[in-house]
Amino acid sequence: MNNNGLRSIKLILEYDGTDFHGFQIQPEGRTVQRVIEKGLFDLTRKPVRIRASGRTDAGVHALGQVIDFRIQSDLEIKVFQAGLNAHLPGDVRIIQAEEADADFDARRHAVGRTYQYNLLDRPSVIHRRYAWFPGILKQTDLMKEASRLLIGRHDFTSFCKASGEDEYMSNIYSIKWINLNGITQFQITAMRFFHNMVRIILGTLLEVGKARMTYDCFKSILQSKSRIAAGPTIPPQGLFLANVHYTEASIEPYKI
Repeated sequence: MNNNGLRSIKLILEYDGTDFHGFQIQPEGRTVQRVIEKGLFDLTRKPVRIRASGRTDAGVHALGQVIDFRIQSDLEIKVFQAGLNAHLPGDVRIIQAEEADADFDARRHAVGRTYQYNLLDRPSVIHRRYAWFPGILKQTDLMKEASRLLIGRHDFTSFCKASGEDEYMSNIYSIKWINLNGITQFQITAMRFFHNMVRIILGTLLEVGKARMTYDCFKSILQSKSRIAAGPTIPPQGLFLANVHYTEASIEPYKI
């Protein structure tokens, strides 16, 4: 609690992004932020502005999004989970609530994030909201080898949509390809991500997998710092914000 009597609350949530126009409030359209802030008002009868660890685009899901907010309230911390869930629609769920330090900031205090993208090995009606079929991949080993070029600190200008940042430097700690039943999960952990970065990186790697791009070409794209040279931005439905890391210890298992 700060000197003004405001409590700092941290929530971890999951959501199905299919029917949302992204996380952040927009002039029009249903967003995750708008739904949560309405739920908090219905619960506490007080207007609340939340902050998120990062903004997800329309159609992108979350397994471990983190938000924080300040509020003057006597409600028990467990009520901010169970009570808020009672006021939320079925495609958003609070999975953990806790008191945070007075200066906690869900975005600024994050030291890393993990995203995952689900790739189907065939078209699927059942999984179409949460995975994407990229077509036939002819060179999966070369695609995975090319992905290792991204590990470490690089300028990722080639692999993101320009959004007014001063620079596009980040440190990718880990890239993993996990084979599940009919799904290949592309998992990437980095210090920070820029707009559309995961979807452009994977879209470009898939060009290697489809034998439309060579390993050396992919390497040159990373060095070129040119978005035009990279591959397409793949659809959002396979992408999940899986985890947000706040300590070096929590991110260590993801590092190579």
